[in-house]
Amino acid sequence: MPTRTIYFDESGFTGHNLLDAAQPIFTVASAAITDERAEVILIEAFPDYQGPEFKFKNIWNTNNRPGLLRFVAHLAAFEDLAFIYMIDKRFAVLTKIVDFLIEPYITDAGYDFYDDGFCWKYANYIHFGLTQFAPPALLDALLKTYQAFSRNPTPGTLATLRSSLKIMAASTEEPVKIFFEQMELGARLFDRYNNLAKFKGSDELQTTAMIAVVAHWRQRYSEDFAVVHDSSSNFLRSRDLWQRITNNNVPKQKHRLGDGTFVEYPLRVVATQAVNSADSRAIQFCDVLAGIGTRYFDPRTVEGNREFMDSLVEAGLRHISYNGIRPAPVFPDRIPPKRLSGPDTVDQMTHIIFGRHNELR
Repeated sequence: MPTRTIYFDESGFTGHNLLDAAQPIFTVASAAITDERAEVILIEAFPDYQGPEFKFKNIWNTNNRPGLLRFVAHLAAFEDLAFIYMIDKRFAVLTKIVDFLIEPYITDAGYDFYDDGFCWKYANYIHFGLTQFAPPALLDALLKTYQAFSRNPTPGTLATLRSSLKIMAASTEEPVKIFFEQMELGARLFDRYNNLAKFKGSDELQTTAMIAVVAHWRQRYSEDFAVVHDSSSNFLRSRDLWQRITNNNVPKQKHRLGDGTFVEYPLRVVATQAVNSADSRAIQFCDVLAGIGTRYFDPRTVEGNREFMDSLVEAGLRHISYNGIRPAPVFPDRIPPKRLSGPDTVDQMTHIIFGRHNELR
């Protein structure tokens, strides 16, 4: 089986602080490109660039910015060879609240919380309710309270989370009151479904994004994959998790993703290599693409900057496919979700990681 080499780089990483107001978007860009081809594109796009390696942060606010138009003009040739995965960090926190406070007892009641992307759709439903029918400060308070618990999960922070959710539920009215009641119930039941002493929080983004990107490639190509990433990335702090999910010993199966689509396992990542980005024009190509993606999806990109981003779309950015975690007006078509007819997505992933059930949480 031939091997397809995919290069990765990221933009907007802020560790476990998912509510950093200065960097609300995290983006991973990937491309099946050679260093030689990437170098030709980068030099043609930015002929006056100074520095040992091309970086988006050294392009955006300099006289090199017009070169981004030349850069994206090359993307028509990468329609199936490049992909952007973005995460709206605030919305990601909300999805984690749904995942860890609402999903467990709904699944325990016999419903499939992930079938047809129900979890994501329900998070959209909650986000719409809180942004349209509640003061903006309420969503902020919810996210900050959960983040405080997730970054330091102790009996004390869990108790604070419970009491805060109880107050929020008591202080709101329909149509959003029910969401806080559901979260407050989940906080009360947290110890039933999770081992707090082993709970590491729910703030990890890098490995999650990398796996989602590889899943995108697996849905489209049959080759084995060799992954090459910037050695400065922190995602391999979760090296063991990455290797368990991507190794070739995972039994052949179809796994449902968060958006309701399926990917075939094993993902067949036969090699993962970290290299110095200064030595790889392909990684630098992904750095520029990731930076463009982060700026495009950032809600603070307005007025002249938004107009410039729109011009990048027309010049070639529109040819690149993307996916990710962000709010959208896509809601459940039925509540409650469908009845379980077998292991849910969490159990399936547990089996992939550990080869057995009931250990992920």
